[in-house]
Amino acid sequence: MPETAPESFASTIPLTWWVVSVGLLLILPFAIGIWMGLRQRIVVYRNHFDVMLVGGLYLIPAAIAGLALTLGGGGGADANESGNELLWAFAALAVVLDVLLLLFVLARTWIDNPNPLKMLLALYVKVPLAVFFFMHFGNIFSGKQPGSRRKSVFWTLLLVPLIHGLVRDKRGRLPSVPRRLG
Repeated sequence: MPETAPESFASTIPLTWWVVSVGLLLILPFAIGIWMGLRQRIVVYRNHFDVMLVGGLYLIPAAIAGLALTLGGGGGADANESGNELLWAFAALAVVLDVLLLLFVLARTWIDNPNPLKMLLALYVKVPLAVFFFMHFGNIFSGKQPGSRRKSVFWTLLLVPLIHGLVRDKRGRLPSVPRRLG
């Protein structure tokens, strides 16, 4: 009878502990980044325009996918070669625009946080938070089920004060109509 190899230490740890430890390794830096951003130790969002720029990482592919489906690049059973090429062209356009926007966001974050660790921490908070916010904000209007829209309203209302707290430069005003035109 052949002898079996001894069990390694990693294989004796239950799967639940692996999931918990990986979850903590992902959530802990996010929580530290939010805490440092709220205390203004790192600059997560420079201003409200920066929030919109980072949200574009979600909005650009979503808008281009909607445009592709509208123009007939849906790829149904009767999809021809030109529809497939159109779909690939729109996908390439979305990737190129997203990469350019990501490089711009990286450069702005580096200017705001010249320390590499602080920059990475700010990016770790900045990108997922803005994408999550814009994903739920868009689902408020385009959700198929009422329950899905309600959840999106909840998450959007929960994230608005958090994102506002992470914005460094809160100055600015909404455009208004002048009182006198003459």
